[in-house]
Amino acid sequence: MKRIIIVISVVLIYVLFIMFQLAPSGGHHATGMYDVVVGHLSDHPISPVIINPSDNVVLQQVKAFNNIIAINLNERILKNFQINIPGLVRSDMRITKWVMMMWVAVLMCALIFIPLGIMIKKDKYGSKSRWVNMWESLIGFVHDEIVEPNFDHKYIKKAMPYFASLFFFILFCNFLGLLPGASTATGNLAVTMGLSIFTLLGMFVIGIMKQGPLWIVTGIVPHGIPILLFPMLWVIELLGLFIKPFALTVRLFANMTAGHIVIIIFLYLIMMFENYFVGIASVTGSLMIYLLELLVSLIQAYIFATLSAMFIGSSMHAH
Repeated sequence: MKRIIIVISVVLIYVLFIMFQLAPSGGHHATGMYDVVVGHLSDHPISPVIINPSDNVVLQQVKAFNNIIAINLNERILKNFQINIPGLVRSDMRITKWVMMMWVAVLMCALIFIPLGIMIKKDKYGSKSRWVNMWESLIGFVHDEIVEPNFDHKYIKKAMPYFASLFFFILFCNFLGLLPGASTATGNLAVTMGLSIFTLLGMFVIGIMKQGPLWIVTGIVPHGIPILLFPMLWVIELLGLFIKPFALTVRLFANMTAGHIVIIIFLYLIMMFENYFVGIASVTGSLMIYLLELLVSLIQAYIFATLSAMFIGSSMHAH
């Protein structure tokens, strides 16, 4: 019964993806390759759509849900919470397609791991369910390969909830972006930067908690260096603290964006040449890149979580 509920929930979530194609400002109706690529990789607020009498029941409900967000939230409430400082800050609080994708990823985490935790708690001697064992193996992977190598034994249980959440959130965002009609939230610099800021805050907070408030002065510079070299090395190490999250931001964004661009270009070759042989080659090439993207999605979630654990774990000890 629980599996059926999860499957139904996933199907309903996937149906909601279609609304991203319904919005007129989605950028997916362009004809030029540049417009197609930019439209797929750019964000836009959820906009109202027309509900036609000829639409089936499911499509009407999806459009109605889309309009609730577009009209009741975006246009009436969130549109008034915009900040625009020319040349400095420009923020738009309206709900966009990438915001929706992150909500779906969070919802998936809740639908999977809350029932999973309940089932594991009931089966004290281990579950025989393949579904439970699959997710337990992935959680064990996060424990053994990401958290345990970078934290002392007594801090592993405290660090696991954050890094497991980080890993699976990025993983679901990456995989969801590969579904037809969906968008990759981690292909947005604002999203990857937000995740990296948490890593930066973790480095500073953990470093100060474990080594004291002077950690930022004495803890980041290796001990035993000549006093004359201390100022120069301190500046270099301080810049290094900020460069690490920046590298995380760009790495995840670039890897998740590049694969989508290649797939779109391969498929667009069909419309450019209108040739059967080109079509076969384009579909074959895009399918190979798509399969590669499945692996890249997993690897990038692992790399981001591992490097975050490494950076935060290293701040617990002085150089």
